[in-house]
Amino acid sequence: MLRWLCTALLLSLPVLSQAQCPGVTVKQAPFATETLTISTTVTGLTTSIYQPSGITPTLAVVSVKSGDLNYTVIGTPTATVGHPVFGASPSTFIICGIDSIRAFKAIRQTADATLYVTYYRNNP
Repeated sequence: MLRWLCTALLLSLPVLSQAQCPGVTVKQAPFATETLTISTTVTGLTTSIYQPSGITPTLAVVSVKSGDLNYTVIGTPTATVGHPVFGASPSTFIICGIDSIRAFKAIRQTADATLYVTYYRNNP
């Protein structure tokens, strides 16, 4: 019974390769990834991943593989200010829109954190 319930729950979750932002009705296609170390210096996402190719990302799926961090898309985070994300239990969140992707900044809380990011664009 428990196995059936777990399987049903997993099948009802959206597939990350088809992740959507609220209000986005166009299918999304992954096109780039990166791994970032978040330490004592405020760090943003690497914009050079998509700018040379002329592709504009519409969302980014961010997974915290280890460490705890704070992030903002307005202003600058500190070790105690911002949206907290804890890497002890794997955490994944979506950043919607190019403005928020460009404005994303993160800093560690106590120990370095590792992020894995997948960028998506409107499916051509």
